[in-house]
Amino acid sequence: MIVRAMAPGDALAVAEFQTRTWDECYADLVPRAYLDAQRVPERFARWSRTLRTGARGCALAEVGGVVVGAVSWVPGELKSLYVAAGHRGSGVADRLLEHAIGTSSSTLWVFRDNARARRFYARHRFSVVDGSERVDAGTGVPEVQMSRP
Repeated sequence: MIVRAMAPGDALAVAEFQTRTWDECYADLVPRAYLDAQRVPERFARWSRTLRTGARGCALAEVGGVVVGAVSWVPGELKSLYVAAGHRGSGVADRLLEHAIGTSSSTLWVFRDNARARRFYARHRFSVVDGSERVDAGTGVPEVQMSRP
């Protein structure tokens, strides 16, 4: 497995990966209408813009040239972390998290009912911030903030 910084030329592969991963991971958490609306062209446009502007740090994990994980962050906040279903539990998420924020203090938002993700972050010393629940504006799904000192 290779973990490396994303380049603008990675936008399409990451958009395709993210679309598949959201369908795999969030089918029971996110309304189908939202998933159906968030297809590759929309995600490609967002990733292209993000990679062009450098607004976030972005990295991916590859196995045999295929994207199996992606992470993005800003100082003090993990913005996204996705791993392909077939690579969960293999250390990809651990490597991406380490690449993005190391052992630094950080916050993140996670879907409230995403038990697998919450367990992963708890193993990395994140805990839910009391009273932090909100509804994600895009999906309408409740989420909670987690932080690590």
